[in-house]
Amino acid sequence: MHLKTDTARSFLYFFLLVLLLLGCDQEEKNKPLQLGDTAPDFAVKDLRGNVIVLSTLQGRPVILRFFETNCRFCRADTPAFTQFYAAHKDKGLQIIYIGSFYEKEHDLQAFAKELGLVFPVVQDQQAQLADLYGIRAYPQTVFIGPDRRILAALLGGVGAAELREIFGY
Repeated sequence: MHLKTDTARSFLYFFLLVLLLLGCDQEEKNKPLQLGDTAPDFAVKDLRGNVIVLSTLQGRPVILRFFETNCRFCRADTPAFTQFYAAHKDKGLQIIYIGSFYEKEHDLQAFAKELGLVFPVVQDQQAQLADLYGIRAYPQTVFIGPDRRILAALLGGVGAAELREIFGY
């Protein structure tokens, strides 16, 4: 009988430890992202069917641009992103345009074609990426360093000066 009690007690302690660890992990997941945090990993398909996994881009600077097709700021500053990408893609720069959760694929395709986007565009179905990065308003741009640390997050339009300043190019 004593052996059963010790085994039950050990199991109970183990179970409580697992619950405690899971509770801490959940709390950490719900913590808002801060500058310097590691950018959360994700895997998505772009409009061309290519799979993008953020962790495979480690060692490269990455820009995540959360946008809406009907946003005048998104349209107005897209040429700055395109020019910045053309000038720095040889340094490994990656830009990923992420359409808001309610965007239809054909609208995203039309936006990409009209503005001549040469970098990936993804549809954020069910706002999974927006939730992962805490995006509540559009447009918002998240800058990720080669070490996958968040360098900056800007709400609203972005110009060439901000792009140069954040990455130091």
